[in-house]
Amino acid sequence: MVQVPELFTQFISSFSGCMGGNPNAPIWLVVDHSARCPLPIDPEKVFANPVTNIDALKRALPTTCPCTKSVTRLINSITGNPEAETSLVFKPEGQEDKQPILMLSASPLCTGMITTNAWMEKPAVKTADGEVTMAKYTGLPSYRDFLNFLVAQRGQVFQAAVAEKSPKIILCQNILRANDYFKLFGADRKNVEANDFFLVAPVMKNDKEVRTLVFVTDMIGFGTGDMTPENELELQQAGNEFRHYAHDAFGDGWLGQFSGELLTLGK
Repeated sequence: MVQVPELFTQFISSFSGCMGGNPNAPIWLVVDHSARCPLPIDPEKVFANPVTNIDALKRALPTTCPCTKSVTRLINSITGNPEAETSLVFKPEGQEDKQPILMLSASPLCTGMITTNAWMEKPAVKTADGEVTMAKYTGLPSYRDFLNFLVAQRGQVFQAAVAEKSPKIILCQNILRANDYFKLFGADRKNVEANDFFLVAPVMKNDKEVRTLVFVTDMIGFGTGDMTPENELELQQAGNEFRHYAHDAFGDGWLGQFSGELLTLGK
């Protein structure tokens, strides 16, 4: 039986590695990895003091990420705001509650540790015996074993957060990982729908009422250099589709205070 180090288990079973934003936002975005995780890792520094309270993620989101423009366009298309207005999505310190999004990381580990070969072959963790691979340190022999562990442990934390905060939609990056994302958030995998832009499954509040819609899509993560007119149009179209699905599930007013000017004209 695998004995995963307790320090690592606590780190995984938390919100560590998440970017933050507004925990009470109606829209959550989830990427598959954390942005920063310098190697080699010192477990006593990196894995200690995990973020266990989702409200600790309340912070102003920076606009320096290469994906800021694409996220702005996608979210403004959903909320019904002018698509290029970054200031309507990303707010300065002191206005965290006015951000319509919370940004999470499915894994608290960085990009350098999210491939099968790196997990098994790349020295990444400092130990008393020198630098060892993640496979050696954790006792999880393959990256797939790690993903299963991640979904089981972090999933408990994320599902409890969804039950507490009830975000309306969760947009997850990388459609090839759809099954993992649905399990991570406890979505109903027997009730998956497919769209040109995404797969979607509900998180149920009870037998008849939907709490949250979990979307898995490849429409998150366009860098600045990828913002072609074609991609801008696709982001707009995808945003409209996300909004229509949410409207069908939750009715008018699902965006609350974040409903944009293009949705409120004429009301």
